[in-house]
This record gives sequence, C-alpha cells and structure tokens, in this order.
Amino acid sequence: MGRVPGVHTRTRELLEALGITTVRDLVTHYPHQDRYRDVGELTTVADAVVGRAVTIVGTIRSWHVERARSRRMTIARASVVDGDGTSVDVPFFNQPWWPKKAPQGTQVAVSGVLQRYRKRLQLKNPKLVEFDPGDAASLEDGRIQPTYPATEGLSSGKLASLVGAALEALPEIEDHLPEVMRAQRGLMSLDAALRAIHRPASEDEAAHARNRLVYDELLCLQIGLQQRRHRLESSVVGLAQAPRTDGRAAALLDTLPFPLTDAQERATAGIGQDLASRKPMHRLLQGDVGSGKTVVAAWTMLTSVDHSRQAVLMAPTEVLAEQHFRTFTGLLAPLGVNVLDGPRVELLTGSMPVSRRRGLLAELAVGAIDILIGTHALLEEVVEFDDLGVVVVDEQHRFGVEHRTRLRDKRRDGHAPDVLVMTATPIPRSLALTFYGDLDVTVLDELPPGRTPVRTHVLASESSRRANLYRFVRERATAGERTYVVCPLVEESEDLPAASATKMHAELSQGVFSDLEVGLVHGRMPTADKDAVMEAFRRGDVQVLVATTVIEVGVDVPEATIMIIEDAQRFGISQLHQLRGRVGRGAGASHCVLFASEEDDNTRLNALAATTDGFRLAEVDLELRGEGSLFDTRQSGLPDLTLARLVRDVEWVAASREDARALVAADPDLIHHPRLADEVRRRYGDERLAALESG
Repeated sequence: MGRVPGVHTRTRELLEALGITTVRDLVTHYPHQDRYRDVGELTTVADAVVGRAVTIVGTIRSWHVERARSRRMTIARASVVDGDGTSVDVPFFNQPWWPKKAPQGTQVAVSGVLQRYRKRLQLKNPKLVEFDPGDAASLEDGRIQPTYPATEGLSSGKLASLVGAALEALPEIEDHLPEVMRAQRGLMSLDAALRAIHRPASEDEAAHARNRLVYDELLCLQIGLQQRRHRLESSVVGLAQAPRTDGRAAALLDTLPFPLTDAQERATAGIGQDLASRKPMHRLLQGDVGSGKTVVAAWTMLTSVDHSRQAVLMAPTEVLAEQHFRTFTGLLAPLGVNVLDGPRVELLTGSMPVSRRRGLLAELAVGAIDILIGTHALLEEVVEFDDLGVVVVDEQHRFGVEHRTRLRDKRRDGHAPDVLVMTATPIPRSLALTFYGDLDVTVLDELPPGRTPVRTHVLASESSRRANLYRFVRERATAGERTYVVCPLVEESEDLPAASATKMHAELSQGVFSDLEVGLVHGRMPTADKDAVMEAFRRGDVQVLVATTVIEVGVDVPEATIMIIEDAQRFGISQLHQLRGRVGRGAGASHCVLFASEEDDNTRLNALAATTDGFRLAEVDLELRGEGSLFDTRQSGLPDLTLARLVRDVEWVAASREDARALVAADPDLIHHPRLADEVRRRYGDERLAALESG
C-alpha cells in the first residue's frame, strides 16, 4: 500500500479493518452497485440553476426539526452556507438523527436537485456527507459519484480519493481474457472496466464495467467446476448400462396406476442416455414436493439392477431414509420385492443392531442385496458392494462434495458408478447452474395427475377466524381426514417468545379438541416413541398431530389435508414450503394456514400464499436473503461472489457456463490461456482448488 499516495499508518490500519492490504484489494473494493449518484456540477448557491442536480460545499449554520401535521413525519431541515455566505435549505424526511450526526458548524458537501420552495432555495432528495478537504478531488472528478462500503474514520469520499490515487499510479492492467471472448460477449477490457466502475462517465458506463467484472467472477468459478467435471470424466471410465425394454425398470412403469408426466418422461430419457454412455453420469434431479422424483430414482436404480449390478440411495437423516425404504418397498411390491426372485431392498442406518448390521454387510458384499438405502453409515469403510452401478444422493445440499466422492469410490476396479443427485428443495436456475455447475440439471416441474394445489391463508395469530378454523378441523376429522399443527419450539422459552409444541398439545388435547386424539412429536423424543405416534397418525387413530419441524421431510399421509403453522414468520420460505408439502398428497382439497404476528413483515408469507410453485418461491427467497444464506460455499469449494448476484445476473451465469464448457473441452488445463489459468488459480487459491479436485 506504500505505493498509493495518502496511505499513512492510521489509514493503513483503517483499510486493514476493511480487509484491504494490497493495491489489488483497494482497486477491487467496489462501490455499492445501486448507489451511484449524479451529484451535478460542483458550484456555489449563487451560480446554481434551479431544476438541475448540483453539489455545494459549505458549513451547517443551523438545524430546525419539526413534526408535520399528520404527526407521522418529521422534517430535519439544515441551513447550509457556502463560501460566498449564501444559504440553501437541506430537508431530510423522517431522519431526526441528522442534527446529532452533523451538528452546527460541520463542514459538509450536499448534493441534490435545486428547487425553490416558499421563496427559499432548497435541495430535493439531498445527500449530505461530512466534507474533508482531502475529498475535494473526488467531487471534481465527475458528476457520477460512487458510494463505497466504508468504516468509521474512513469515509466513502476518502476511499474514492485513495482508489483514484491507486488507479492513477497503476500502469495499464493486462487482460487475462482473450480478445475474441471479449468481442463475442461485448465486454470491456479489464483495465477499462476497473477504471470505469470507480469513475464512470455515466451510469451506463458503470453498468458495462460491472458486466465485465461480473463475467470474470462467474467465468473463473465455472472454469473451476468444468475442470472438476473433466477430471472426473477423464480419470475414470463409467459403466454402460442402457435401459432394457424387458427389465424390471420397464416393468415398474407398467405397474404404475398413472402414466409418467411429461417432465418425468424427459427425465428418464435424459438419464437413460447418461446410463447408456461410458462416461459416468453426474446429474441433478430437482423437483418440487410431490413431483415424482422417487419414481424416477427407482427406475434409475432398477436399470442398473437389470444389468446385475447394485444401487444405493443415501439420505441425510434416519427419518428420511426409513421413509424412502417404506416408499421403495411399496412401489416395488408388484415386482415381488424381497420375495423369491424379486428385487432385494434393504435399509442401513447407524442405529441398526450390530448382529443385523453384520449380516446385512456380508450379503451386500456378495451381491445378494440389489438396492440399499441408508444414511451417512453408508460411507463407512466396512460397507462394501459387490458391483455398485448407481449412486443416488438425496437432499444433496445437506452433504459436502467429499460425501458424494466417498460413495462414488465404493467401486475398486477404477470404473465409476453413475451418480444421480436429488433435491426436493427447489433451486433457482441461476443457483443450480452455479452451485451444481459440474452437473447436468433435470427439472421436474409438473405434478402428477390427481394432485390438487394446496390453498394457503395468512392470518394474524390473534385472528377471530381461529375458532372457525378449529370447527373446520373437527368436521374434517369426522370425515376421516387429519391435521398437522406445527410450532417452532419444543418447550416454552423466556428468551424466544414463540409457540411451543408441548404447550400447544396440552391446550388442544385438554381444550378445544378434547374429544379427538391429539398426538405430539418432536426431536427430543426417542425414535421409537416418535415412530409410534406417527404410525398412529397414519392409521387415523390420531386425528390431530402437534409437531415441530421433524415432520418437514419423510412423512407421507394422504389423508392429511390441513396444515396449521404457528408463528410462521419464524420459518424460512423453503421450510414453510416443505411443511406445506406434507398436505395435499391425496386427491382431496387441502389447506395451509400460516399464523403470524401482525407486527412482523410478512412479505415471505404473502409470497407463499400467492403461489405453490416452489421454483418461483426459491427465486423470491434468493432475492430476499441473498445466495450466501442458501448454501455454504466453503462446503463446495466455490469462491465467494463479490459483484455477481445470481438472480440479477442469471444471463451471465448461463453465458459463463457455456463459455467455460467450451474452453475446458478444447483446453482442459488452459495451457493456451496461461493468464486466464493464473487468474482462476488466484481467485480459488490452492485450498479451494484441492477441494474441487477431490470432488
């Protein structure tokens, strides 16, 4: 940092607090991308033209804070006097803290559109910053002013001056992107983009600069993912196991009571091509709740069994693994599952008795088991397959890259089984193309026939309609239907005022539903007790089930038609959508009621009520929370994104993926693009590259 004028010891310490230790760090400390401001020309009040954007440097002479007649709005009005002694009013609405932040006598730079109000001059939509004489150059540089992420003692204006000094000291920056690629995508040079994003001549130029830098981020990320895929496909040989028309997989489809949806047809066609190829399959199958992923997974696994191989499905929890086992045995029952010469399906979990486990592993090793379903216990070294053909990983976002790799490596002959990754959590296209950039993506975006969309209602927790809802629950119970009541807590907490399952169970079972059987399940109960209650709910011996989110996955009760969620504002969109998916699994009409505090912002809940499309909700979730909260990039070896935003930049995500695939296909190690190879390595670092190479 010693090369940058103005960076002294104290400034260096302040910069380090922002993570800036090198000149590169400084010039890549980008401005807020939605906060460029046309500040107008720097002028005096006397020379300013009414109706134009201007910037005026002066001193705050006084503040006057008044409350509007409506009593719902305050106006803090500063009188700023310029160097010529002429004043201008600077009003701030509903910002009464300004007089303390910038008291009388503070030297400031104020910008806004000059207008005349009640015979006085004032600035409309003003921006005020404390003025440091060292910031003067940045005010004179241009009308489009950036706003930087700043810290106490280091203002946005000061950062602009330091960045400007750094850019002036730098020679022309070499570009790592080949000119032909820049021309193909209409991108600026790296040098021009870095300079323009900090000092744009116009907001349009700032947008073009951002596009170039966003593309760089995404391209390097996608190259890393495509290189990982290339290593997987070039270092190992897959298994050719084309679907057979006379096998068990085809027989499964013939036994279904309904035809496959068009989306399922497309999925089996794509997976069938992958299975037939000698290249190992790496495919993501994502589908909303009830879209028919299990049928597609079962068909895929049976296709491998038709070639006298084995298949395995790994789930993140015992509850979900057990649900898969029940579903698979029911689905394959017409094929004679676990009897005579029918397919053999077994379950392996960590809680299995040692003697039973030992026998199961022995049968697995000699090929007596066709399909094995389990949890993380599948990853243990003692679990050996005779001839593993297909690996299915359910809810992949709960596993790291290394989990998928360890399961894939269960073959010892150098060949790789085909891998199908499944998730019931809808993932926006932009996120799927990034987080699963090395996978082919298949989407199940249709519901099978007979499924009726769930009607969703948002009510205040104290709503008078609660009594009517409880009457409706009793009516449906009389008709043989069932109701879930979900609470965020197991027991009451002083620190977190929210509904608890134990208290709600007591209130309902002893009060309004004392004539019904009300069950209770939560995560602290022994597994056997939970299973007993759930089984009673399935049978209909329990009509109302009070629960925590343990029922989010792994529960399939077609007779359940009502989902009530207390303090719904405490859950995320994805979790609420998963919970809602527990009802509407039969042909009858179903309802989901979200009770929430009236004081909370219910944007998420209203979005949930507006659509049952999980993919649209995932986009809303991504917009509201940001991609960083949806997955742990460290778990996947992916670098953090600085400028790129996946929802906003989905077109650049797709373009960078397409370009990265073409680059890596033609030049896997980027031997002919050494500068780009260096840039990928710089962004990833050795640790992240090692993580990518492991997966």
